[in-house]
Amino acid sequence: MANQMAELDAYLELLAHIADELEQQVGPCPTTRPMMIAWLTEWIRSPDALGEIRRELPRLPQILKSAYREWAHLGSGQ
Repeated sequence: MANQMAELDAYLELLAHIADELEQQVGPCPTTRPMMIAWLTEWIRSPDALGEIRRELPRLPQILKSAYREWAHLGSGQ
């Protein structure tokens, strides 16, 4: 159980780091941080994609930046 909690914590920290980079590179989040993290979990669906993003940080894929820009423009992905 402790290992699962540690993995979840590491996963959320990584998503938070990606969120920070998105806000720095693209623009501020139009909604709450938990909503942004939820959006990221929806957008980054596979462990392979997440691993690739992790390896490239702080550089983010253009497709992710474009998707975030569109989501932010819609005002929280509604």
